[in-house]
Amino acid sequence: MENNVDYKLVLNLNEQRYYELKLAKSKALPTLNAFVNYGASAFSNTFSFFESQQQWFGSSVLGFDLKIPIFSSLNRSASTQRAKIAYDQAKTQLTETEEQIRLQLERAKSDYIFSIEDYQTTKSNLNLAERIERKNQIKYFEGLATSFELRQAQIQLYTAQQDYLEAMVEVINRKTELETVLNN
Repeated sequence: MENNVDYKLVLNLNEQRYYELKLAKSKALPTLNAFVNYGASAFSNTFSFFESQQQWFGSSVLGFDLKIPIFSSLNRSASTQRAKIAYDQAKTQLTETEEQIRLQLERAKSDYIFSIEDYQTTKSNLNLAERIERKNQIKYFEGLATSFELRQAQIQLYTAQQDYLEAMVEVINRKTELETVLNN
């Protein structure tokens, strides 16, 4: 399941919606910011800033900023509710995708098993058609069967050969579909 591309996409969407919900909820929390600023100034009539006798005057500022959201005209609550709905939809979509992948896998397995059984049946039908055609050929050369009967047996043999080849192709196609669902 984890190798399927569709599952990965929906799982990423689900994770994104979760973080969007957390972000929307965090907007109701108070924020505290702090800042520090330090600087030095030199007051001189000439450009003597690189000389060792230059006198420098330091200054520093330390501050805090606290924001407490009290009222946002229900905008924050509405955006939180929208984020929660989007997250719930993503969870539902994830469950739906998991079930679709399981269904595709079971259908692909069933089709593959059926194609193998059909291949076995057509193989035994081909063997039977070959034996019938050989017997009709012997009968024809012995004069016990007509050319029409021999021709009918040959047509049945060719049809059985064609069905056998089609069954082989069907097994290959069904195996490819199964591997596609499994991402192998």
